[in-house]
Amino acid sequence: MKKPHFREYLKKYYNQMAIRQKMIMSLILFVIIPIIVLGILFSVRMFRLSERNQYEMQINQLLRSANDIDTLNQNVTREAAVLSGDDSINAILSGNATVMDYKNAAQKMNSAVDKIEFCSVIAVSKNGQVLFQRGSSYMEESENKEFTDKIESDEVLYLWTAGNEVNFKPGIHVTTRPQISFYTSIMKKLTLQNEGVLSIHIDEEAVLGKLLPYSDNEIGQDIVLFDEDGNVILSNSDDSKMIELCRSNIWAEDNRKDTGYFTVDSSEGPQIALYAKCDESGWYMLQTEKKISYLGTQFIFIFSVILLCVLFGCIYGMIQNQTIIKPLHHLAERIHVVKQGVLEKKEYEVAGDEIGNVESGFEDMVSHINKLINQVYVQTIKTQEAEREMMLAKINPHFLYNSLDSIHWLAIRNKDYEVSELLEVLADIYRKILASGEGMIPIREDLEFINDYIFLLDFQMGDRIEFIKDVPGELKAYVIPKLITQPLIENAVGHGLNKTKMNGKVKIRIRKKNDRLHIFVIDNGIGCDAEGLNRILQDGNPESAFALRNINDRIRLRFGGEFGVKIYSRRGWGTIVKVTVGMEEKA
Repeated sequence: MKKPHFREYLKKYYNQMAIRQKMIMSLILFVIIPIIVLGILFSVRMFRLSERNQYEMQINQLLRSANDIDTLNQNVTREAAVLSGDDSINAILSGNATVMDYKNAAQKMNSAVDKIEFCSVIAVSKNGQVLFQRGSSYMEESENKEFTDKIESDEVLYLWTAGNEVNFKPGIHVTTRPQISFYTSIMKKLTLQNEGVLSIHIDEEAVLGKLLPYSDNEIGQDIVLFDEDGNVILSNSDDSKMIELCRSNIWAEDNRKDTGYFTVDSSEGPQIALYAKCDESGWYMLQTEKKISYLGTQFIFIFSVILLCVLFGCIYGMIQNQTIIKPLHHLAERIHVVKQGVLEKKEYEVAGDEIGNVESGFEDMVSHINKLINQVYVQTIKTQEAEREMMLAKINPHFLYNSLDSIHWLAIRNKDYEVSELLEVLADIYRKILASGEGMIPIREDLEFINDYIFLLDFQMGDRIEFIKDVPGELKAYVIPKLITQPLIENAVGHGLNKTKMNGKVKIRIRKKNDRLHIFVIDNGIGCDAEGLNRILQDGNPESAFALRNINDRIRLRFGGEFGVKIYSRRGWGTIVKVTVGMEEKA
């Protein structure tokens, strides 16, 4: 035994539920739950918008820091360009400097230190040895050869370094402070060969101190500065893995943005990384901070939404119970009473809404049904009497059929075979007309009936009329209403070709199109008033065109208003009668 489908089981279960249960279930599924879901989505959306607005405000603050970095970068590169082309500094590097050269170099280097914010020292070195320096602090006589060698070997023209540990001598003690260092080459003016290295060292802690006040220090943040190639210029973070992830996120984008934010994992958990691009230098300023959780606030908001939904749902349910459920229960009880056979109209107070109209309409219907039952009872008695009379009337056609059959055999006995054959065909026609059934026969049987009828017409008309049948074999299994083709042939012969002396033609054609059968009876007779006949078929006098109206009404009654008989004709050219029926196969 086939198991019921889940959907069928669910439908059956739902249909068996009481209307109150259906209302509660619908209220929960289609009102409360959707409102809760929409409330959750709305709250999440609002919190995300709030979060995004907060991050965009921080990015705007970060852009101000980026502008400060751009200003610092411009000052450094401008002063470095001025100093690297100075004659006094070139003289110091070549070993031909005079006292005046040292004095001029000191004056220009001090001026550059004043113009560059947080500048610790500016130094001129050769082969890693400091030859001359000026600034707020004095560094040891040796530079970081890893960086100076890159400049002196012409590997790069300039170089920014991050976290460069520089040793300073404020007195007899040596202190080490991290510096952001800029190294550039000093060229001989005539040969353009590398003569030495100019280095500018900027206090990293002082720069960070200026950048950090733009953010909320209590959140806990890290600042990272990348150059245009992704190299770290400035950072206060020890989490190298997190820095690498941030660099990958920024530089991995196909269309790299000037500002943005994303989530990144760090050793302290998930963090939000915000970045902004420096317009002039192309560097990127990055700030990371702990990701703020709004879970508690969201939970309170969602819980409030759920409580409101349940409260409104209960109020709505109480209203519906009073205005819909109770009246429907009362109506169901009245229906149960009527089913027991008590067809009495009850008078009671009803509401003025649609359900009240249904209740009053039901009581009117009960009264009307009671009257109809009495009428049907009387009509049934009359129908039984009519059927009895019809049974008696059938005796005469059967008597005629039996008489024709007897005459047929009498003609055979007298060897009058032509009369015998005509009587046999005529008796067969009567037999098919009197055959009982649903009124639908296969096209194959209808064609056999038509052949018998044409046989009689040929005997009557002789060679004056030619009958042509054009019916594809695959259509002969379909069924059509009984006795619709023969009356059309009879009309074609009796009205269109009755005065024809020769070359008369009647063609029977059946075709299939769009799940419909089209039966055509075509003659080349005198034609008729097709427009008038079509009008009679629709709404004319029942006494006119009785056969055509009978066929048209039978077809429309069985198949619908779009089916039926259509007539096309022209005086002197002939007539086409088209009958359209639905496609049905014999069961």
